[in-house]
Amino acid sequence: MRLWRTLIILNLTIAISLSGLPALSKAQNMGNDCLLCHGEVYKKGVSSVYQHSPFKKRACGACHLKQGHAIQGKGVAKLKAAERVILSKPDYLTEHTIILKGLINQAIYRINIIFKDLSGNKIRTSFGKVIPARIQDIKTYERKPPVISGIRVGSITKSVFLETTITWDTDELSTSCVEYGLSDRYGECTSEDIVLVKHHRIRIYELEEGKDYHFRVISRDMFGNKAVSEDCVFSTAKVLQVSGAEEKGDSNIESVKLAVKKAHAFLRRKKGKKSDIGLYLETTKPANVTIEYMKVRDGCTDLNVGKGLTIDACYQCHPPDVLGLSHPVGVAAKGTTRIPDDLPALTGGIITCVTCHNVHGGNMKHFVRRETTSCDTCHGD
Repeated sequence: MRLWRTLIILNLTIAISLSGLPALSKAQNMGNDCLLCHGEVYKKGVSSVYQHSPFKKRACGACHLKQGHAIQGKGVAKLKAAERVILSKPDYLTEHTIILKGLINQAIYRINIIFKDLSGNKIRTSFGKVIPARIQDIKTYERKPPVISGIRVGSITKSVFLETTITWDTDELSTSCVEYGLSDRYGECTSEDIVLVKHHRIRIYELEEGKDYHFRVISRDMFGNKAVSEDCVFSTAKVLQVSGAEEKGDSNIESVKLAVKKAHAFLRRKKGKKSDIGLYLETTKPANVTIEYMKVRDGCTDLNVGKGLTIDACYQCHPPDVLGLSHPVGVAAKGTTRIPDDLPALTGGIITCVTCHNVHGGNMKHFVRRETTSCDTCHGD
């Protein structure tokens, strides 16, 4: 009978332990996400002799209920003034791929985009709230090359030089290049256009009249994977003479209204705390682009959690009616009270739990900031 009772208790103990695993796993995952931005804070904490239990388990959410500020200096760290970043792409194109580098995964960004065509017409579009960590389209390194399709040869035209335009499509953003010549050994190659596009357009010059030209198109994606088409042939036997006005491009282009066909954000995966956001922009007619973006929120920042993070969070595990308090908290320093710089307080000199105790751990018991702290420390006179 005693053996059965022991087995039942043992099974219940195992079941209770296992039931806590999902929560522990979730806490550890949260800790890993926090480390993307707060690696230095973690390195400092793990060097402590005594470590706060939630910190040791990377259970950041146990104390950072609202992912609030870390305590810095003599007050809570404040959200820095948003800095506007402006990027310009002066080339008049129907496709633009813009990479915004060094963004914080959990931060919130506002992105404004201004297009201007050759006639000076402008249109705007925007991404209201962009959080890199929540972008669904993630471009991670892979070995699969782009898929080439729809290869076309334009009219053979002559003004100063005999020339033509080769166009093609790819299933992903990639560069553009054409190899060509009078045999399938080619011998000539255009400069690689490194602008990442899906609709490719390359003009080749100084062709010879009445010849058969072999060519193939080449595209590389953002990770360097190379795609090469099969050999194709066009003839320069039929030449179209063009006027100066026609050389500038499609005479009907001015009748097309400037509009945005596509504005898509994707994430280029990188290791470390920061990521690159890519913007793929497509318009109905050639236009240049100006990008304005700014961080509007830090992701883990909430300006209203000072007391919540430095007092209320502590009360979850250390309620004052059980632990007792050696000093009142949540009160502001008044009169002749002078709080030393190494004892951080909230704005206005408000004393909190973390004024005397390090939040992640320390080299003294109870994580105290000073070996000895007395009334004279702040109320000297």
